[in-house]
Amino acid sequence: MGYDALVERLAGDGDDATATDGPRIVAFPDGSVDEYYAAYDGEGNRIAERETFGERIARSEYDSFPIERRSREPAGQAVNMARQTHALGAETTLYGHLEDPVFADLPFETVSMGPPARIDVFPFADDDLLLAERARRIEDWTLADLAAAAGEDPGDALAADALCCGNWVSAGGLTDALATLADGTLPTNVGTVVVDPGPVSTRSNDAIVAFLEALGDLDARTDVVYSVNRAELEATVAALDGDLGGGDREHVRAVRSAAGIEAVVLHETEAAVAATRDGTVALENLAVEEPRRRTGAGDRFSAGLAVGRARGWEWETALALANCCAAHYVETATTGDPSALRSFAATTPRRE
Repeated sequence: MGYDALVERLAGDGDDATATDGPRIVAFPDGSVDEYYAAYDGEGNRIAERETFGERIARSEYDSFPIERRSREPAGQAVNMARQTHALGAETTLYGHLEDPVFADLPFETVSMGPPARIDVFPFADDDLLLAERARRIEDWTLADLAAAAGEDPGDALAADALCCGNWVSAGGLTDALATLADGTLPTNVGTVVVDPGPVSTRSNDAIVAFLEALGDLDARTDVVYSVNRAELEATVAALDGDLGGGDREHVRAVRSAAGIEAVVLHETEAAVAATRDGTVALENLAVEEPRRRTGAGDRFSAGLAVGRARGWEWETALALANCCAAHYVETATTGDPSALRSFAATTPRRE
C-alpha cells in the first residue's frame, strides 16, 4: 500500500504533492564541497572497487596512485536535505556553511554561517570512500551563529512546518542548540524535527546519550524523528548499553523508548523501519540494480521523510516517499522531483 498510495499522492490525487503552497522547511547547519575522483593504478588502469584500492595501498604496489577529479558539487547533510525538500515543492531555507561559489546556484533561500568542509569522494563500485577535511567553524558552531547570520532570533529564523537537522557528529554545538530550542526558543508551530546525526560512532557514548536526552526534551514541544542507517543505529544502541543481539525492529524500538521521542527510523538498502509511539512500521525498499551514487542518499531519505510528515501523511506513505527519494538518487545521481519520483515508484520493482 505504501508505494501505491505514494504514486497517487504524487499524481495529485487527494493531498496534492505537486502543489505550489508546499510546507515550509528549514535545514541546518552544515555544508561541504564534495569533489568526486576516479583512482588509477600505476599502469593507468582505473581501480573499480574500494577493496581493491585498499589492498593495493596496503601492499605498496605502486609509489603513487593517479587520481582524476570528475566533478565539484555542493553538499553536506543539510544541503542535501534542502535540495530534496525544494525538489519536492517545499518552501525551503538553508542555514549552512556555504562560503564557496559552488553554492551560488542553489535554487532556494540560503544563508551562510561560514566556510564549508571539503570532502573528497571516490565512488567505487562496491562502496564509496570519503576523505573529509572539516571546516573548523562548524566544530564551534552555536545557535548564536545562526541568529547572527539570519539577522533575527533563532525562533523566528526556524519558524517552519518541519526542520531538517544534520551532521551532529561534526557540529558539536548541536546538542546545546537543541536543548535551547527545547527550553522554549523553538516556535510552537514546528510540527516535526527530523535529525540525521551522521556517523555517531565517531562520538563518545556520553555525548550520544546527552544528545538523545536533548532530543527527548525537544520532543515535549514538537515531534522529533531520529533518522539513521544501520551502523548509526547500532552505535546508538551500544551507547545506551543495549542488546546488539536483536534485529532492526528491536533496535529502533529500544532507542525510541530510551530517548522518549516520536520516532526512530532506520534507512537501509533492504528496507526502512520506523518505531513510533503507535507501533512499528516497515517498508521494503525499491530495487536498484546499478548504483551510480551512494553518498547523500540517506540525506535525501531524511528530507523525503520530513516532507511526508509535514504534509500530514501516514507513516507508511512517508516512508515510501523517503525510500523513493533515496533509491532514485542512488540509481540516477539526481535529486528527484514529484514527476520523476512518481514514475520511479510506479516502475521500479520492490526488494524481496
